[in-house]
Amino acid sequence: MGKTDGRRLCLCLVMLMFSALWHWQAQARSAELVDVTKTPLHLTQAKLLLVPGFGYTPPPYEADGSSLQGAWQSVVLPHAVVRNLIPQFSTANVSSLPATVVSWYQMQVPAHALAAATQPRYLYIPRWKTDGQLAVYADGRLLFQSHAGERWNGWNIPLWIALNASAGAVPPSSILLRIERPQDSGGGISSVWIGEDSTLSWRYRIRNFLQVQLPYSSSAAFLAVGLFSLFLWLQMPKEFTYLLFFALSAASFLRTLHYIVGENTLLVSEAWFSWLTVNSLYWMVLILHFFVNYLHGISTLWMNRLVVGMTVLMGVATLPVFAHALDVYALSPLTYIALLAIGSLVAGQGIRQSRKTQSRDGLLLSAWAAMGIGLGGYDWLLQNNYLNIEDIYLGPYSNIGVFLIFMHIIFRRYTVANEGVRQANAVLQDQLQMRESQLQTTHQRLKEVAHIQTLSQERQRLMQDMHDGMGSSLLTALLSVEKGRIGAPAVAEVLRSCIDDLKLAIDSMEPVQADLLLLLATLRFRLEPRLTSAKIKLCWEVENVPPLLWLDPRNALHILRILQESFANIIKHTQATEIRMATGVEGDCVLVMVTDNGQGFSPEAALQSKGKGLANQLRRAASIGAQIRWASSESGTRMTLHLPIERILVCQP
Repeated sequence: MGKTDGRRLCLCLVMLMFSALWHWQAQARSAELVDVTKTPLHLTQAKLLLVPGFGYTPPPYEADGSSLQGAWQSVVLPHAVVRNLIPQFSTANVSSLPATVVSWYQMQVPAHALAAATQPRYLYIPRWKTDGQLAVYADGRLLFQSHAGERWNGWNIPLWIALNASAGAVPPSSILLRIERPQDSGGGISSVWIGEDSTLSWRYRIRNFLQVQLPYSSSAAFLAVGLFSLFLWLQMPKEFTYLLFFALSAASFLRTLHYIVGENTLLVSEAWFSWLTVNSLYWMVLILHFFVNYLHGISTLWMNRLVVGMTVLMGVATLPVFAHALDVYALSPLTYIALLAIGSLVAGQGIRQSRKTQSRDGLLLSAWAAMGIGLGGYDWLLQNNYLNIEDIYLGPYSNIGVFLIFMHIIFRRYTVANEGVRQANAVLQDQLQMRESQLQTTHQRLKEVAHIQTLSQERQRLMQDMHDGMGSSLLTALLSVEKGRIGAPAVAEVLRSCIDDLKLAIDSMEPVQADLLLLLATLRFRLEPRLTSAKIKLCWEVENVPPLLWLDPRNALHILRILQESFANIIKHTQATEIRMATGVEGDCVLVMVTDNGQGFSPEAALQSKGKGLANQLRRAASIGAQIRWASSESGTRMTLHLPIERILVCQP
């Protein structure tokens, strides 16, 4: 799916959602028009009584407007009192209790509405916008009272109260509202609706969705994506944008709580919660400033110091520990004015720098920040009751826009980076294929060279071995024959030995694939006829041993020569009648043992004599990293060949 198709799909989904919402509202209104008796009652007239005092008192269980003393005045709903921007600190109360005002709103329900009642009726109040506590009475009975807090009491959450849902109850003829608030906080009440669930609940649900559910669900989704972004940053600390995205999502979530809490008691004190919600706006401006700086790539030192300094100054000055001097909640209108000024400066600077560097992402985010400042000004007027209190706060929707812009920027950068990685991988793949082709060509050439070199080395090895072994024996026999010093049996023996040497050289060329037992079996096949003719019994006690990966033709020939020399010595010198051939494993070595029952000898004396048999065996063993040990007595001799399993090891028998 392309970018254009994705945008069209999102636009269609938004239009479909609003179409369904409009259709739902139109159906509900048409149902009201069909049956006039079910039309909800909209109360816009009330009487107001103001009772000043000090401190907060619980609402009475029963209250009747006729019993309340004072000057009642007629007001039009929605009704609100503008909040004092600068709190007035009164010293008239010796008990140091806060100055409060109890506002009583009394509304009469028309008699025709009572006569037409056939179903349970409900009371719907879109907003009661004030600090303090609210109590709702119907015909003197207490139906509802807020219980969360004095400042965070759910003032932005619509009220839905059953009037006569219990058995035998009748719709009330009088509605009385009691609001106890601080003297300087202002506040008021929206218009009031009374009707059946089928014709009135849709108004409550839409208002609750727009004021509470949509801001909360969007901020929660923002925070969830922010947490995912935090985990990405932990994996890639150099990608600073992921950390900024998480910080913005957390600050946005804290700010959204400003509009949706109050139905239940807060988990923290009201003072600390006020500090969090007020300062979260400063944190959002700070994060946006640095993110825009990252986008357009220009960082102004004086601007950075100003934004950071104001954020730190406001955060420290409004700490609850200084509440005796500065009450952050009471002074929040003034702090918001300072915030609007800083935010306007940040947005203007971001637009200017983004246009200078032609950063579309920076310009988009800065423009939305400027729009958010305008929406913040609207919310400030609404919060301080300069506008109709039934209007909806737009700040949470500004946060939704920031979230979508951040997602757009990060997603676009991700797709660009992904495309760059894809192109880089394609280039690397082409280079790799080219390199593989070159390596294959080079490998083939080296393989041919190595084959030629191996053949040459094998020729040289065979020539050298034949020259030193069989050639030397033949030359010695030839000289002896020419001088008449050797008879026919001796010549036959020499020729037989030469033939054995030739066969061993040929056998060493056979691939044994690191299998020592296969090499020993070849030796047995070659030597067993000679042992039989010498009337020597061969006992074969060979067992499985680990493979010797270093066993190549050259090393195999050395092993065969060592064992051949052992068998030749036994046949010539020991008068043995039995030879035992065995294998085993000891430590990191494979053992090959040749034992006879002939006459023993002294290995030390044999090595010091003119004979070269034992010396040749030791030399061949040393050349392949092996060792030989002899153990001889009157009952026989054992030669043990220690072969390393790994060539790098030195066998210690």
